[in-house]
Amino acid sequence: QKTLYSFDRNRAIGGFGLAMRLSSKLTLGLKLDEPYLRHGKLLDNAPSRFFGDSIDLSAHRLEGQAAWALNPNMSVGLGLGVARLSYDSSSVMRLGVPLDPSQPASGTNPVQGLVEQRVGQSGNKVVPSYSLGFRWAINPRWTLGATHQSGLKGDLDMHAGFQDPYLGLYANDGLSSADLGTAPRAVALLGASTPVVGGSRTLELPSQTTVGFRHRAHPMVTWEADLRWTSAGLRVPAFALVATPSGPVAAPAELPRGKSHFGVNASVEIELGKEWTLRSGLSLDQRSVDESMTEPLLGGSRTAAFSVGAGYKAWGGEWSIGYQYRQSEDQDTHRLTGVWSDTGFRTGVTRTRVEGMGHLMAIGYRRSF
Repeated sequence: QKTLYSFDRNRAIGGFGLAMRLSSKLTLGLKLDEPYLRHGKLLDNAPSRFFGDSIDLSAHRLEGQAAWALNPNMSVGLGLGVARLSYDSSSVMRLGVPLDPSQPASGTNPVQGLVEQRVGQSGNKVVPSYSLGFRWAINPRWTLGATHQSGLKGDLDMHAGFQDPYLGLYANDGLSSADLGTAPRAVALLGASTPVVGGSRTLELPSQTTVGFRHRAHPMVTWEADLRWTSAGLRVPAFALVATPSGPVAAPAELPRGKSHFGVNASVEIELGKEWTLRSGLSLDQRSVDESMTEPLLGGSRTAAFSVGAGYKAWGGEWSIGYQYRQSEDQDTHRLTGVWSDTGFRTGVTRTRVEGMGHLMAIGYRRSF
């Protein structure tokens, strides 16, 4: 058994919100946040590197918002704005090295080995964004609410290129060491080859619809629960290709499409006097990709998260701190390993277990003027 880890996973997630009540009926707001974020990079010897070995996906969203009170117990809201989508990915490929690297491989110009090279691409796009909200205070103790966050979709302006020097040289079987003299021919082949953006440049992030209720069970205790529906809109651009004198070389597979799924959140808040507030929460999410398409970059298995936090009123506002631990269900697959020889990639039979977990630390400040 062998364990491999992804790295460079730590990220900062920022958010800012502002609301101003103009009248008893109208409130205006501004929101800046990052609704989607995914980052991961595998080691150079990861068995799944041919299916993609790094991803960096983010969305920075800015929306102006307005809320109208239809009556003292019911209000609706609308947000309109833009989001900047950014995407960066890489995969590892093997290129056949002919006797004459400047000419196509043939019976008279046979392949003498394989060179392993990382190929990446990146791009961004600004797209429109909107959100909707509804709130109904049924009575002083019960509140019902719903929100809808639009999906984000755009064809990115992509650029492809080789990343770092080549990773290794192999014989035609894809396992043995390459013959002497392969290295200079491999360098010549890479010089005669051009990375090309993959067939699809579309980045699509799913919409989310949430319905929840809040209950003030006691002057000190308030609890709430949400049911969240995420659409099947997840799709990322295809991996880059490499145009060689012998023809294009592509990754053996693309990252999977997402599928619609439910999630549920529950939390409780306890007020301790006038200054301290304690909070805890639990989140459960269904699988967001088909089990047969399991891979480590996008993840997508069933997940559970547990959160704890506290708030303290000081300096005219409230400071909050929180911690969340998130654990994904382990998944076994046979599709992530294989051998890339001079005839192409073929899947192996070795079982691979994909695991995922993470920690989230949060700090916030809220103040009313």
